[in-house]
Amino acid sequence: MQERTGLSLPDPTVDFDYMNGSPVSAGQQTDLTIAQAFEFPGLAARRKVADRAPRARAGTDRHARREVLLDAHRTCIALVHANKRAALLERRHAAVVRFRDGMRARFAKEAATILDLNKAELLEAGIAADVRSAEMERRALVQHLIELNGGTAITFTDTLYPVAPDLPPFEQYETAMEAVDPDLKRLLAECEVSVQRTRAFKASGLPQFELGYRYQGILGASFNGVHAGLSVPLLSNRNKVKQQQQWTTATGLLTEEHRLEHYYEAKHLYDRTVELQAISADFSARLNATQNESLLEKAFNAGQITVLEYQMELMLRQESMDRWLGLERDHRLAVVELFAYLL
Repeated sequence: MQERTGLSLPDPTVDFDYMNGSPVSAGQQTDLTIAQAFEFPGLAARRKVADRAPRARAGTDRHARREVLLDAHRTCIALVHANKRAALLERRHAAVVRFRDGMRARFAKEAATILDLNKAELLEAGIAADVRSAEMERRALVQHLIELNGGTAITFTDTLYPVAPDLPPFEQYETAMEAVDPDLKRLLAECEVSVQRTRAFKASGLPQFELGYRYQGILGASFNGVHAGLSVPLLSNRNKVKQQQQWTTATGLLTEEHRLEHYYEAKHLYDRTVELQAISADFSARLNATQNESLLEKAFNAGQITVLEYQMELMLRQESMDRWLGLERDHRLAVVELFAYLL
């Protein structure tokens, strides 16, 4: 509506003059002019600008929509990670509670020292704090997802990531990404609009015509006829065309700059996703090959390792599992970023 405001013809004008003559015997003179100005070339050019300008705005709408959906995707990926970590911490806490209770029983039988018992208590307290902290972070993510959903509650308990799409060759991916790039479409539309605005300014520099009716009454006689006028914008349109031509050049440069940035952004996202996928898969394979939590608990119960050794081994295992969950989440977030152009 803003672009179409002012596309109509200029307002008609009415001029009325009433003059007394001097001396009195000269009588009176009355002039009435009703005129309408016409600006055909400039009006047609401005209509073309108005038809094309919304295309440049449409890219902004798509960009805003994509940002919301991308935020939701990121939040869901973070929630899957949070749910998986919460389940892992619950299992970890249950194992440490058994360890602490066993240490309490040993201490009661004087088979363990107070230092060993204190280590077990501190270990359980630390993991219990991790459980509560993880739940707090998970609730914050759920609340953000509800906020994105307009306040409507969402139950999100997924612990499995969506199947990641296969990566096409980079050249194919970059071409598909550029084809739907809203920012590029917006810049191209702005270039087109700028060209049309240049034509509109050129057209507004052409003479404007004015036609109408004129009445004149003087000395008892009346005259009726046609009013015609011509307006030549010699000063009002000065430098407007040159300024708009420079805007067209600047917009073209911004478009080329965006193409370059877009290419290297796509290259970074693609390489990062491939690398994170390889790192996550390799770390997962090594982690599964050293699965020893149950063996660790059995070794301690059998008296084969000390409390300190059990604690160190458990902490190492915890750190490794947390690192793997983080790598898995980072890989999935990279996949979301990589295919955000499909949103």
